Amino acid sequence: MYMIRFIEDNIIIIAEIGIVAIVCAAALIALYAVNQAVLKYRFCKRYGIEKLPKSIVIKYAKMRDINEYELQYPYWNHQKRDGTADRRYKGNRIVWPKSYLRVDNIVLSSRKPTAILNTVRSLRRMGVSVKLSPEEVKKRRILEKKKRLLSFDVDLQQIVNMYNKYPTGFEQMCATLFEKMGYTCHVTPKTNDGGYDIYIQKGGETGIVECKCYSKSHKVGRPEIQKLVGANVIVQAKNLLFVTTSDFTPEARLYAEKSDVTLISGQNLMKMLQEYGDTKKEVSVPLEEWQLNQYDLIEYIPEDIYGIYFS
Repeated sequence: MYMIRFIEDNIIIIAEIGIVAIVCAAALIALYAVNQAVLKYRFCKRYGIEKLPKSIVIKYAKMRDINEYELQYPYWNHQKRDGTADRRYKGNRIVWPKSYLRVDNIVLSSRKPTAILNTVRSLRRMGVSVKLSPEEVKKRRILEKKKRLLSFDVDLQQIVNMYNKYPTGFEQMCATLFEKMGYTCHVTPKTNDGGYDIYIQKGGETGIVECKCYSKSHKVGRPEIQKLVGANVIVQAKNLLFVTTSDFTPEARLYAEKSDVTLISGQNLMKMLQEYGDTKKEVSVPLEEWQLNQYDLIEYIPEDIYGIYFS
């Protein structure tokens, strides 16, 4: 009887200790939540932003001279070469590393890179300087290079030197030029391009464009124009255009005239750059263009994860 009472008393004591532990844990969690809410409120008030994403965790740290951020991207614990999930492993899970933003003496972290990204954008809108991330440095360089090659300070030889062994780059340059002229452009894949390089559209008008980056002595002949005309049998575009950095043979010009193909020689291309390009001195990329956004993360996040959580 005594033993039974002893056991009962101990069970009660253990239960009481368990209840106290649960209450203490709940109190600590509540205290932490209140502390985070206060820190977030003070942060928003200090920097003039409306609110912080729920997933953000905030704490104080040593004062820093530079405001900067670092994005980390989710990945599969077991992944294939393209980063997507390897289905051979049961229970394969997504790993969510922390991304960080350091502003003055405050460190913000989140396992969602978009939470940090959106906070950076909010701070910059309020005039807070945040150092470019490596991803933004890369994006700005690409945009600057793209704009420089659309400047009318370049000459045909510079374009040929740049794209002679990189024809897809010349196609992209021409597509950008047509976009500046008000067209919507779609560059065809490197393989199986269907006999043309760019599909353009403006309003109800459609067109296909073939682009050839040739040296001045390498003129475009009739067979290449015929290939473009043949490609249009399937596409049925209203306009056919052939762009080159060189010129066209007399036979090519005669055939183009009969087939209603617009020929753009190197000389005409330079005139287009004069009208729609910029000078090198004017080439600059504003913040709204180089600043990272959610769609830029597609390059860094596996397709199957992005499709689930970010699209």
